Amino acid sequence: MVTACETRCVRQAICDPNPQRAVRAIVDAADTDRPALTLLFVDSQYDLDGLGTELHRQIRGPVLACTTVGHQIAERGLMDHGMVAATIVTDQLTAEIEPIHGLGRFGVAQAQELATRLAIDTPSRVAGTRFGVILIDGMSFAEERVMALLFGASNGLSIVGGSAGDGERYKTTYVYDGERFVTDAAVVARVDTTLPCGTFGFQNFLPRQERLVVTRAVIENRQILELNGLPARQAYCQAIGCQELDSGITAHHPLLLRWDGRFYARAIRGWDDNRLDLFCAIEEGMVVRIGEATDLVGTIEQQYGGLKAELNGGEPLVLVAFHCFQRRLEIERTQQQERYRQAVAKHPLIGFCTYGEQYNGLHVNQTATGFVLGK
Repeated sequence: MVTACETRCVRQAICDPNPQRAVRAIVDAADTDRPALTLLFVDSQYDLDGLGTELHRQIRGPVLACTTVGHQIAERGLMDHGMVAATIVTDQLTAEIEPIHGLGRFGVAQAQELATRLAIDTPSRVAGTRFGVILIDGMSFAEERVMALLFGASNGLSIVGGSAGDGERYKTTYVYDGERFVTDAAVVARVDTTLPCGTFGFQNFLPRQERLVVTRAVIENRQILELNGLPARQAYCQAIGCQELDSGITAHHPLLLRWDGRFYARAIRGWDDNRLDLFCAIEEGMVVRIGEATDLVGTIEQQYGGLKAELNGGEPLVLVAFHCFQRRLEIERTQQQERYRQAVAKHPLIGFCTYGEQYNGLHVNQTATGFVLGK
C-alpha cells in the first residue's frame, strides 16, 4: 500500500460492464481503498444500481460521481460507454461531501444548513486553499437557484462543477450521493489542499455590440418569447443576419450575459417560429448580446496551457474539466476531433461533457469549468 507522504493521481478508462470488477480495478490501480478523493464519470446506461453499491462497499474515501454526455481521460479521448475515474492519493488534500436531495425544496434555509455542515459559511482556518465542487441533476432546471443560494451561503467560495448528463436522450440524469445514484439531487464537495491549485471557467466567444432585452419569457421553461419587443426568433435572426436556423448557427452565436465584468454563454437549445428555448435560465428585463465564436480548439490549447500560472509554474497533477456538450458538438461539426485530442493529450486531464456548467454563483453553457491540482 502507498505511504502517507506520497502524492499521485491515477486516471483510467474502464469498459468492464461488471460493477464489482470495475470498482476493484479503480482500487487496485490506486493501491488504496482510502484515497483523498475519487472522481468518476459514467455512461447513464451503465448498471448504476450495481455501481453505487460497489462504490459504497469498496471505496472508503470521498467519491464524486455522475452520469454524462461522454467522458474522457486525455490518453483515451472521448468515450460514450463505460466510465473514467481519477483517484487522488495524497495527505495534502481533504474533501468533505454533502448531498442535496429534493432540489425543488432547496431554499435559503437549506443552503445555510448545508454551508454550516460543510463549514463553508465562515473563512477557512486551515492552511492552503479551499474551493468547492458541485455535480447536479442536469434535468432538474434547478442549477441557477442552487448555485446562487450556495454562493451566497458560502460567502463567495469559488465553486465549479457540471450538470450530469444522459447522452443525447435528455431524460434522466444521476449523481452519486455516497450510497447510490439518484435523481433530483446534487452533491457538493468542500476541498482543502496545500497543493498548488486553481479553479477556472473558460469560453470562446466575443460579444457583438448590439444589445437585446428579454421583453417576454416563460421563465420556468427557460423560453424567450420576445426580444426588444419582437418575436424572439425574428429578433435573433435579424441580429445575426440569418433567416434559417440550425444547431451549428445557434452554437456559433449563443446569447451572452455580462456578470461581474465577464461574459457567460446562454446556449440555445431549440426554437419554433417565434420563441427561443435555452439551456440556462432567463428573466424578463435581462440584457444579452449575441456571441461570436472564436477558434474553439485554439482557445482550449491556450487556456489549458495557461493553467500552469495557477501552479506557480509547476507541473499539474490532474486537470478536472466539466466540458459543455455543445462544445463537443462544435468540435465534431467542424471535424476538429484529432486536433482536440492532440490539444488535451498534453495535460493529465479527466472530465465529462455536461448539460451545463457551474462557475461560482452561475449556471452557464458552452463553457469549460473545473480545477487543476499541481504536484
